[in-house]
Parts: sequence; structure tokens; C-alpha cells
Amino acid sequence: MTITVSTLADCPFSIAAEYAQDYLRNAEASGAELLVHVPWFPSLPALAHRVRVSFGLHTDVTEPGRRHEEIRLQWKSGSRLLPNFRGTVFFRIEAPRTRILIEGHYDAPLGVLGRCFDSVIGKRIARASLQDLGDRLATYLERREREWRQRKGA
Repeated sequence: MTITVSTLADCPFSIAAEYAQDYLRNAEASGAELLVHVPWFPSLPALAHRVRVSFGLHTDVTEPGRRHEEIRLQWKSGSRLLPNFRGTVFFRIEAPRTRILIEGHYDAPLGVLGRCFDSVIGKRIARASLQDLGDRLATYLERREREWRQRKGA
């Protein structure tokens, strides 16, 4: 199943990918874990799950203009009940902000039963979880940019 989410970050395009790498590097360094949860039910910790994150940088060839990087991301759920995910984080200029696009793919676990669940609600859960990740990434970029501006007195 392929899903795409988008969010805006109040952060210049020129530094967004570097901040995003820091965010993912921190997730990778802290036991290679990142919390992925279903934001519809934030008060239910049973609907949160830590995943093993890895990422790599590649040249973004999908957009013409100045060369810049994209981040290829994957996580392993560590459970037969939850899907693994692989995708790409793209950054787009939307001056003075940056649009973060996350496009990815997962295979519903548990065969036919999993595909049925996915068609009824699973895809919406996956999309909401990926949107939550994009929103948290945007929040991190904005915080880093604010901190930098405060240090520089800007």
C-alpha cells in the first residue's frame, strides 16, 4: 500500500534537510527507535509502538532546479502484526517555509486477513501515523530554527 502525507514547516528550505537528518540520526542513535503511534487515540499507549529506524541520503531527482537531497527512510516494526515501512522524505520550497512530503509503501501483514483490515481501517491508521511523524518532524525543524535564531540574535 502506498501513502503520501504533507506538512509545512516554518523553516528555510536551505537547512530543512540537515535538521531532519539530525532528528532521524537521534532516533537511530537512541537504540534505533522512533515512536510511531495512532494519533486518533493518543491516550491509549497500547496503540503506540517503537520501531527500528534507518535512513540514507540520496540526490532528489524528482524535482528540477538546484540539486538537493532526499531522505530514504525505513522502519522495522519488530512484530508480525504490524507492517514494516519504506519511503522517502522530500523537501520542497514554499518560501519562506518548507513543505515536507513523505511518500512510502508498506505491505499489510497477515495475508488476506491483513489486507481486508487494511482496506477497512488499516490504511487510514497508517496514513494518520505517517502524518503524525511528518508533523513531529516539522515541529522539530521549527524548534531547531528558532534555537538557531535565538543564538544568533536574529
